[in-house]
Amino acid sequence: MAHQKFKGALSSAVLPFVSTLQTRTVVMPQLDVNVRTPRNPNSPEGYTDYSIPQVLYCENAVPTTEGFQSVYYQEMLVGNASGFDQAIVLRDADENNFLLSPAGGRNFIYSPLGAASWVQKTFMSLDPAKLITRAYVNGRTFVCFEGRGVWEYDTAAGTFNKQTLIGITDAEVRGIGNSSNYLLAFTQLEVHWSSLVDPLDFEPSLQTGAGFAIPQDVKARITAVLGIAGGYIVYTAKNAVAGVYTNNSRAPFTFKEVNNAGGIATYEQVTSEQNAGHHYAWTTSGLQRITIQGAEPISAEVNDFLAGRLWESYSFATHTLTQTYATSPEFQVKLSYIASRWLLISYNVTPVLGNYQYALVYDTILKRWGKLKLDHVDVFSYPFASSPSPVSYEELAPRSYAALAPNSYADLVSWEATDPQSKSSIALLQADGTIKLLQMTYNKDQPCESVLIFGKFQLTRASMMTLQALELESVWPGQDLGNPEYKVFASLSLNGKTPQPPVELALLDSVPGYSRHAKRMTGVNFNIIVEGTSALTAYVLEVNQSGDR
Repeated sequence: MAHQKFKGALSSAVLPFVSTLQTRTVVMPQLDVNVRTPRNPNSPEGYTDYSIPQVLYCENAVPTTEGFQSVYYQEMLVGNASGFDQAIVLRDADENNFLLSPAGGRNFIYSPLGAASWVQKTFMSLDPAKLITRAYVNGRTFVCFEGRGVWEYDTAAGTFNKQTLIGITDAEVRGIGNSSNYLLAFTQLEVHWSSLVDPLDFEPSLQTGAGFAIPQDVKARITAVLGIAGGYIVYTAKNAVAGVYTNNSRAPFTFKEVNNAGGIATYEQVTSEQNAGHHYAWTTSGLQRITIQGAEPISAEVNDFLAGRLWESYSFATHTLTQTYATSPEFQVKLSYIASRWLLISYNVTPVLGNYQYALVYDTILKRWGKLKLDHVDVFSYPFASSPSPVSYEELAPRSYAALAPNSYADLVSWEATDPQSKSSIALLQADGTIKLLQMTYNKDQPCESVLIFGKFQLTRASMMTLQALELESVWPGQDLGNPEYKVFASLSLNGKTPQPPVELALLDSVPGYSRHAKRMTGVNFNIIVEGTSALTAYVLEVNQSGDR
């Protein structure tokens, strides 16, 4: 039988989050029903059953314009403690950036211009179950500890200072937010907004503009108040209410329920760090894109996966996938939105609260999915440059000689002289305080622990198929790594469903950016497994039709 060659798909809009739930695929559909050619293969609209072999599973891989690439993690800070829970970016009026991790009330601060590690700032104790929220108003960053008031970090002195709220008691305040130059504070059912003159003045006044309201449509206890273009969103455990900015200082906000919006359990299930006209939120109605005008569902596949309690893990020792059924009602979920492009959905597969093993990566421009595998407690936008540059006297001006005494000359470099690039700003915080920066560069300078599985490849329904060869085209992975830095396996199935143990393909030819692999294997269908460092732009299979099934 003559050999057949065909190129595999790399840009499918749909990624099966559980590989065994993928529909049976075929290269030459023939008599299959519901076979249509999509108008736009990158769009999930109407793209439900085209029987196209595609990416079945991935770890530490993200989509690119050309296909998929592996990623690695650059260690930016070595952890020195335990119990880290989140990373909060603190900014001052001079746009100096610092990181705060509350760590259950122990409160660690990190700045590249200070000590080369996290420094504990013991100023209060805190119940770890309480809310910790932040807000940035008029060049000042405030952090609110539920029931313990609002605090501000003095960047020059390196201390946290308690701030006195006027017109509202600390015991009442659950959290804070900001919108339209107002500092917002919320209680169980009330939303307070500050004076435009003093962000700490909440005493209701027609002269200062401060006031409060109980939004009529609030259906449960308020869990977060987060700014958005044109106002802010009041999130409760059951619904969401929009506070729409009126530009009238005597009545600055009007309230209306956000159509179709679900409720949230914690503000960490909403993305609000970007200056955007929408939030992404994991709500009681699933994953939603929320604006002041309304809410729309995002990806039914993600909703089903996160609620399905079924997940897969890949073993690099056996080159196989293992399926596990979770015992908890559903995965714990945390959302981050970075560089106005990547939506990251962290989820845990262990009962340890706050510790996530995986993160789904949705490229909102390419509208395609990838996945990360790294233990972490938070994903945030890294506020510093990924490499240092010399610091000027002007940049050191706010700091005294005494404050600089613990630093060596080598320490006095500026990590803030240049803004981080969009593809080098996704940072993951681990439980011991380690910070790792996700690197999505084509030119890899260290190996990637990544895997991509493609399948299920079957030539026709009526006959078996023999794999002959596989060609891979990849961006050159880096002069220091050699080429190729990946291994290729094939796993066939004799019944079309159950995979056999994978077999490594022999390398026949290799030049920068190209490799050819071969292995003669016959089965109903098979999967291709690519492990290691790569940036795939195309793959071509060479097969021939075999006997009847």
